[in-house]
Amino acid sequence: MDYSKSQSILQAMKDLFTKSSLDKTIPRQGSVAVKLHMGELGNITYIRPIFVRRVVDLIKGAGGRPFVTDTTTLYSGGRNTPERYLATAASNGFVHASIGAPVVIADDDGDEGVAVAIETPVAGCQLRDIRVATRIYHADSLMLLSHVKGHRLTGLGGAIKNLGMGCVTKKSKKAQHAVNAPVLDESRCDGCGTCIDVCPANALSMMNEKPVRNVELCNNCSQCVFNCPNGALSWPKGAKERLQANMAHAAWAVLKNFNGKVGFINFVQDVTPLCDCASPAGLPIVQDVGILASLDPVAIDKASLDLIDRAPLIVSPAPASPPDLLGRMHGTNSLVQLRTAERLGLGSLEYQLITI
Repeated sequence: MDYSKSQSILQAMKDLFTKSSLDKTIPRQGSVAVKLHMGELGNITYIRPIFVRRVVDLIKGAGGRPFVTDTTTLYSGGRNTPERYLATAASNGFVHASIGAPVVIADDDGDEGVAVAIETPVAGCQLRDIRVATRIYHADSLMLLSHVKGHRLTGLGGAIKNLGMGCVTKKSKKAQHAVNAPVLDESRCDGCGTCIDVCPANALSMMNEKPVRNVELCNNCSQCVFNCPNGALSWPKGAKERLQANMAHAAWAVLKNFNGKVGFINFVQDVTPLCDCASPAGLPIVQDVGILASLDPVAIDKASLDLIDRAPLIVSPAPASPPDLLGRMHGTNSLVQLRTAERLGLGSLEYQLITI
């Protein structure tokens, strides 16, 4: 686990790349999927394009052929179709001219993905397979760039989430989120219909002045939960932890095909309360920490969590207290995803932090 505090960030990224052996994951003349979140329309805290360009150049220097990629979203917005995502990516500075590689959306509405069976589920996971986005699955190697931040459902949004939710098709996103199917508190509902208006799947209708959900149509995106003005919709108890377990299994499925040809870079800067899907995602809660690199997704996420817990706060009053500042902010335990991933053999919670 290497971690840079150099004043020359771009030079430090080169040192991180080689000293953490990321260059060893690049097959000569092989295609490299550089997976990252390019930011929702209106979000400003995603990974800076100049850093992505640096990684692209380093991959080329190691003999690889990189393309920058992500998948479409369940919820409506600027990234729910390939066309909209490409337009949003361009608005946020991700075009070939700026990052030195083509921008490829790894799935579309017709992409069934490549099914990977969940062989030995743990932690109560009910998933039977995960469908990895086709263009990611068929890459020769994977370089995962993750902006570390908070998330309403998973506490931590890092490498495991970038893998498990970011590399799969809509079908597998929906399957993972099935544990988050919204619950209605009728005593809080005034029948305003806001949830119906914002549902991208037309899965809600009004009956006796209360919303009724069509389970088959619902894609479990939670837009109704986020937008209900009265807080009448919520997630079931324990749903956040079950989602984290699902996500770790999806991460396992994504990694299975690459046979170790995967590198991880975590950007622990602009650590906002909400993920890059949100616009705005809130003000950063701690001072920027730095950039981490590793071959182990569990270790890099655990180190990121620990460094955030030790970083000076820049908000007052404190949103929560360590350990697991991000998890406690959102009423969950971020270690669920990491412990599940460790049980699945993705990596270790133990790490050695080397500062460059």
